[in-house]
Amino acid sequence: MNNDTVIFYAPVGTDLPPHLLGGGEIGCRRTREILMDGGYKVITIDKPNMGGGLIKYVKSAFNGYRLILKNLLNNKKAILYIVGFYEKNILLEWIILLTGKMLKYKIIYEARNGRMVKAYQEYGKIYKMLMDFILKKADIVFCQGIEYMEFIKQKYRKHSVYTPNYVLNKNLRKYNANRPLEIIQLIYFGRVTESKNVSVLIDTCGQLLNRGYRVEATIIGAYSEEYKEILVQRIVELGIPDITIRILGQLPFDQISTELQKAHFFIFPSQEKKEGHSNSLTEAMTFGVVPVVSAVGFNSSIVAMPELVVNEIDAEKYVNIIDKIIQDDSWSRYSLSSYNRAKENYTEDSVKESILTAIGKISC
Repeated sequence: MNNDTVIFYAPVGTDLPPHLLGGGEIGCRRTREILMDGGYKVITIDKPNMGGGLIKYVKSAFNGYRLILKNLLNNKKAILYIVGFYEKNILLEWIILLTGKMLKYKIIYEARNGRMVKAYQEYGKIYKMLMDFILKKADIVFCQGIEYMEFIKQKYRKHSVYTPNYVLNKNLRKYNANRPLEIIQLIYFGRVTESKNVSVLIDTCGQLLNRGYRVEATIIGAYSEEYKEILVQRIVELGIPDITIRILGQLPFDQISTELQKAHFFIFPSQEKKEGHSNSLTEAMTFGVVPVVSAVGFNSSIVAMPELVVNEIDAEKYVNIIDKIIQDDSWSRYSLSSYNRAKENYTEDSVKESILTAIGKISC
């Protein structure tokens, strides 16, 4: 291997406590682990956070660019790996990629969040010019969403590589078919925020109770006290008994897996603007939990069962899907289909092979 160093520009949340890490940071950390396990020396440059205001962002961006340039000059045969988030990040990403090209480095660009195509359609000529340059000039384009591969193929006549988020081997479990439906078990886990619309799970629970079902629901993940109070107030407004819904906060995955092994439906009504590939979604599917999801991000292509996708944030539509599955006695079929799809497409081994095979072609 000649190019055995990768300069990895990505949001890895270096200074974030574990409970504040989102799917983007977790996914990038897992990619970094794949590269390191594949024998590459990885130099990480953390993507600047835009949440601290313009001045802080500009300072962080300048410092990040300086570190990238320094490491490029000190590692003549390195591969530059840019994890792209476009939109407000597009100019900096363009500058970094242009610098790498001028210095004749091999470059990987990863299209990570769920806004690439929509942003391209919404923004003007200058934005399109910058995005075109990035996608044309990158030696390899990794796509977190399979939808992006068709866009790149049609627009640039260029092959790209599907690199979705994946489930760690250590988190895989044997399929558990023994889940009686006398009490319907709903679950949500991930960031508990307003943009994830976790309140829809509560409304779904309430409507199922009104239809005569016995229901229990579990909400797992970091939350603010303000948002938790909103959820608790909604439970009270709907007259849902206290013991019906548990809001557990952040838990280690071993405890989450215990809940997943008895859950029937994963409710994922996110409207997060930049939703990409939800780690929680594929982790739930690997436990045979049937996902009922919004159409944001890559949810539709991940699930690959249109009847489980809700195009509107309407709890009744989630309820109707669950009701139909139970009335048709088809939960076991959907559960096994979800499990098999995740095992065949979103495991550590399959994604690792795709990444290392692709990068191996430019590291020789």
